[in-house]
Amino acid sequence: MRNCLRSRSGFSDAGFSLVELLVVVSIIGLLVGLAAAVLPRALDAGDKSKAKGDLTAIVAAVKAYKQEYGQWPVAKSKMDQATDEYNSWYGPPTTESESKDLMRILSGDMTVQKEGQTMNPKGLRFLEGAKSDGTFQDPWGNQYCIKMDTNESGGVEYYGTGNQENIRMSVIAVSLGKNRLQEDPDKKVTKNCDDVFSWR
Repeated sequence: MRNCLRSRSGFSDAGFSLVELLVVVSIIGLLVGLAAAVLPRALDAGDKSKAKGDLTAIVAAVKAYKQEYGQWPVAKSKMDQATDEYNSWYGPPTTESESKDLMRILSGDMTVQKEGQTMNPKGLRFLEGAKSDGTFQDPWGNQYCIKMDTNESGGVEYYGTGNQENIRMSVIAVSLGKNRLQEDPDKKVTKNCDDVFSWR
């Protein structure tokens, strides 16, 4: 009989008090708040990291193509006329179809022809990840942009009139970033620029 009374009186010691429940709920709320603040930044950093990896792969694929075939994966007239900064730009919105053709060429498509020339006659696969129609998009749904030094001038310019910077690289690739603008007005590495670059 005494043991039964002890177990009944010990019942209140086995449960949670209201204060303990409030503390637990407060801690859970604090953790959820912290996760809500940190998670978007972590996801954005992951997207930028994926884009950077894709850009690096594209640049490597273009260079491998040039080493294999001794020319850029573009039409000969593009190489002959590449005097202004846009002749060798492959990306949206003005040359998205050219960008898709380029991705098809690098992906091993033997049917792409430019000016009667089969652009990848051996069907070599220099790039993974592009769809069969040449769509190769960054995490925000933009087609990647590529620029090549098709006139062999010693480097490509990216920033444009008034703020030119000769990158001194034969190939660069750019993701237009989360805001999907053609190019951010501030192309320096700042919090206002969300573009992702192959060379930085």
